[in-house]
Amino acid sequence: MFALTALNVLDRQVLATLIEPIKRDLQVSDTAMGLLSGTAFTLFHVASVLPVSRWADRGNRRNIIVLGLFAWSALTAATGLARSYAHIFIARMGVGIGETVGSGPVQSLLSDSFPPERRAAAFSILGSGGVIGSMLGFAMGGWLAQEFGWRMTFVLFGIPGVLLSALIWFTVREPTRGAFDGLEETQDESIGACIRYLVALPSFRHVALAGSLNAAGNYSLLTWAQPFLMRTYDLPIAEAGFTLAIALSCSTTVGLWTSGFLGDRLGRRDKRWYCFVPAIASLLAVPMAIGFLLAPSLPVAISFLVPAAFLNTMWLGNGSAVVQSLAKPRMRAVATALNVLANSGVGYGLGPVVVGALSDRLAPTYGVESLRYALLLAMLPHAWAALHSFLASRSYRRDLLAKENS
Repeated sequence: MFALTALNVLDRQVLATLIEPIKRDLQVSDTAMGLLSGTAFTLFHVASVLPVSRWADRGNRRNIIVLGLFAWSALTAATGLARSYAHIFIARMGVGIGETVGSGPVQSLLSDSFPPERRAAAFSILGSGGVIGSMLGFAMGGWLAQEFGWRMTFVLFGIPGVLLSALIWFTVREPTRGAFDGLEETQDESIGACIRYLVALPSFRHVALAGSLNAAGNYSLLTWAQPFLMRTYDLPIAEAGFTLAIALSCSTTVGLWTSGFLGDRLGRRDKRWYCFVPAIASLLAVPMAIGFLLAPSLPVAISFLVPAAFLNTMWLGNGSAVVQSLAKPRMRAVATALNVLANSGVGYGLGPVVVGALSDRLAPTYGVESLRYALLLAMLPHAWAALHSFLASRSYRRDLLAKENS
């Protein structure tokens, strides 16, 4: 599942890495590339995440994961064959459908593979697979595009997922639902009943809101960081990619692992720490990200980017652990899907395109600096997310008790 998550993010990140050559080749605007890198994927991802997750709550999660992984990897490779902006847009829609298996079905499967007191660490390790995917997208994507062109880059990035789908089919078993929670498999409730139950929990609502706001900042930075370095510091595409890969990968991985193990350790004393850890980290991430964007030189920018990367994804593992702990065994994939709807719908769907539109709007006044100021505004939601994480802590223990008594 770690490898699947790496490919999940890699197949998203590769498009962000290739924004500049695709934009030049197809002669489109920043707004169009924002739509392509965020909205095209999100349209069908958001539309299909609930049905696919409900399928996973009822069926064999391993088989569903294999099918989705094979489909999205094949479509990533097919993107390299596209001959127009519309062709790429349609392919990214298909990738969005396939990648829904990487959220609800995967987290549901892992929740039944680890006890509650180890889930934040497990989900943080799972999430760090995305960091590896992002790193490979930045580093290899830029180099491959420079050597072989952006079309062949898509083809080469699609092949590993096809191979991994076969590996999962032959090696992963379907776990028993609810075994680690001491719960019998609950009755198969309707999707409407699942949604009503989850949305009625205040802590679930606040964690989902916090995740969506954090995702808006994260995805905006990941999508536009490479064009920002290329435009601001005149870096070639390969050098910009390697710089981000080195600056982001280790720091983000350590931040994710630290937050997960810290949440599990402190959560044994007081479960509210699963909310406190991301609240503190999100708040501290804001000045670090601003320092990166306003730095007077590349070395200073990177010195701010490293701690920003350490902090700005520390919400991921703990947030997933909270969501899974609140859900009943046969609604865990749907619970993750609702969380993904908030994260992808607001974060991935709106973040990159809003930054692109703001950059276009500010360009007549600020020129090449327009992207810098657009990204500055996109970092502010992290502070708002910190507030919702803190508010989630106020009702989390009460909501857990309500689940146990239901």
